[in-house]
Amino acid sequence: MKCYAHYEMDAVSHCLDCGKAMCPECTNRFSIPICSGCNLARINYDRNLLVKNSILMAVLFLMGFFWNNRDGFIESIFMGYLFAGIPWGWSALNRITPNVFLIMPIMGWVIYFGFKLFVSITIGMFITPFKIAKVVKGLQDAKKLEEYTKQAM
Repeated sequence: MKCYAHYEMDAVSHCLDCGKAMCPECTNRFSIPICSGCNLARINYDRNLLVKNSILMAVLFLMGFFWNNRDGFIESIFMGYLFAGIPWGWSALNRITPNVFLIMPIMGWVIYFGFKLFVSITIGMFITPFKIAKVVKGLQDAKKLEEYTKQAM
């Protein structure tokens, strides 16, 4: 079998995503054996996920900011910051929450989710700066990877 990009070379592996045959040069281009087209698709998926998370964070920030107009400007910014951290705290708790709460009465679920929301706000307050930095770095890395992948095509 021949490489999908270099028809004169024999294939030594297959793309992990689409199964195209790849020569040693194409196989070693990225850290995993993946063709350029599939690598671009992965980069675009990761970028879209980062953008969606950023939009969600911005919307929650605005909701918190406008929550109570009678508070001062600093209090409104702090409330927006707390709201923006909820998804990050919630996802951190999802990693450590056991699945023992499957059989619970409705009031138990209300108490559980109320407590989880409070803890999510608390944890999110500390995680948010790191997640913002991760989003910015991820978008920069995605741009560099996209440029590298397009050059390799």
